[in-house]
Amino acid sequence: MTTNKTGRITGTEMEEAISRFERDCRSDGVGETVRSFIREPLFIWMDALAQASDESVSHSEGEFHAECGLDRNMIMRTTVGINRMLSIRDVFLIYERYADRDFLMSFAERPKLSRNAQRLEQLLSDSFRDPLARPDMKRCDQAINMLFDIIDMIPKTYRAQPFAVISYIMWWMGQEGAMASAISALAIDDQCSLAAIVCSAVERRIGPAWTSET
Repeated sequence: MTTNKTGRITGTEMEEAISRFERDCRSDGVGETVRSFIREPLFIWMDALAQASDESVSHSEGEFHAECGLDRNMIMRTTVGINRMLSIRDVFLIYERYADRDFLMSFAERPKLSRNAQRLEQLLSDSFRDPLARPDMKRCDQAINMLFDIIDMIPKTYRAQPFAVISYIMWWMGQEGAMASAISALAIDDQCSLAAIVCSAVERRIGPAWTSET
């Protein structure tokens, strides 16, 4: 396989990356494959979001946009991960609020482990019930920017989950764009459950607890 170094990622490249991921899962095991596929792009993602919320970094509101740091290979691996395993998608979803790297990697590898499942449930429950659970707006903005950068690089058929994550983050921030992003996800994959949940919440005027819109 010859991979282009510049330009958008092609459908053929994505198909070959997915085949490699599935082959490695069979030969090396799911846990080891997830770790080798997603550890580096996930940690780059974490570093960029941490930089966005670092008060020691001088920037004006609305003007900061850190370098994504994900090259084409990293973007392909991220896209494969969040499309093939919802646990990987959920790691990118919850990082804004939970920065323990060991937990996040453990959850991506073993989402059904009791303590991992319980922690995820608690984090998501807090969104609806705990008015003290508030988003870091700078971190969220950076996550959205990076996800749009990824969407711009990948074929349309692989964009549903990134759009769904954007919709959830926007909902968590109390932004009106949540519905539009959720609809974009559902237009690509009408079985995208996260996007459907966001649509339902917005339609029923259910917002995160910190907004007092319940």
